[in-house]
Amino acid sequence: MVARVKAARCPICKKDLAKRDENFPFCSARCKLVDAGNWFEGAYRVETDHPDSRWGDN
Repeated sequence: MVARVKAARCPICKKDLAKRDENFPFCSARCKLVDAGNWFEGAYRVETDHPDSRWGDN
């Protein structure tokens, strides 16, 4: 049985890409910047059960 290798895709524009691409895991510098902007604007977040006293109401 041969294992199938899943093609890498840019998480922003969904284009196929090679793992040797200098912008991996993105297809371009533009998609890399779009992703960074999404993090900056709060479009992504990491959930946690631990309150962070730096951000809580004290």
